[in-house]
Amino acid sequence: MGTVEIEFAPHWVNASLVRTLARPFVTIDGVEHRQSWAEPSTYELAPGRHELTAFIRYRGTNAALGTGRRTVTVQAGEQVSLRARNGWANHMPFELELRHSPTLDA
Repeated sequence: MGTVEIEFAPHWVNASLVRTLARPFVTIDGVEHRQSWAEPSTYELAPGRHELTAFIRYRGTNAALGTGRRTVTVQAGEQVSLRARNGWANHMPFELELRHSPTLDA
């Protein structure tokens, strides 16, 4: 098995708004997981290709907003670290940025 670590980090321009009014989510191969703004989440995945989608939902709504997608390939024993970051405007999609380690950006 391998792992995927996903951290949500909103753009500084709208961070206070989305952290207060929205919740982050990620889907991995179509399975939805609620995320945290405060800490990354780690998921065990079988080796191979996986489809990831990052988005937010404003509290009290069901609409997925700012949807961003990325396909990752995970090898056995490998950890892939990603950061989901939106643009400065709320309509901009999240980008799932590859990171080499939790503290070193790609």
